[in-house]
Amino acid sequence: MKAILTFIGLIIGLNCIPLLTKTTFPRMEKILIRILIASTILLIIFTALEFNGYRLKGFYAFPAVTVTFLASVILYFILFKNTRKKILTILPLTVLLVLSFFVLLYGRLVYEIQIDDKTKLSVTTGGFMSCGEIYHITQTKFLIFDKDIFHINYLCLFGTKKIEIIKLDNKEAEFLIYHNGEYDSENPYKLNIERKNRW
Repeated sequence: MKAILTFIGLIIGLNCIPLLTKTTFPRMEKILIRILIASTILLIIFTALEFNGYRLKGFYAFPAVTVTFLASVILYFILFKNTRKKILTILPLTVLLVLSFFVLLYGRLVYEIQIDDKTKLSVTTGGFMSCGEIYHITQTKFLIFDKDIFHINYLCLFGTKKIEIIKLDNKEAEFLIYHNGEYDSENPYKLNIERKNRW
């Protein structure tokens, strides 16, 4: 409850900063509005695609969009005068602000290895109630996305440092996962995946 009240207080405080200053920056406000609209649209699209298994390629692509959105929202709260239009946008922007914080903390890509020309094994941070990191088998789609075709979220492994491919044929794939050894004493952990025409 304290965290929620602190967050609400922070949002109200940021929106009250323009009351303390009389200066306006019309040119900067116009640029900031464009950045805010573009980053909001991109955040919504990429988040929706990620929930459907399509992740932007690269370690920093999606976090860059999220950080741009966060910065533009905070600057919007700080620089813009409190008008009716701003007050109407505060609630949806606050919801998206909370969502973007969760997106930055959970589901972040931490490691990936190429299995073959089209397929990768990717590791992402687990969700709020997750036991450990999540392991995804992905394939490239539409040039800029990695499509999740299979994932494992029950291993309770953290701090993946290295993954080695031991065996790869039409029936199964076998990997050695080197991790921090905190929750599982088996290090490296031997992961067997039956392919079953999954990829």
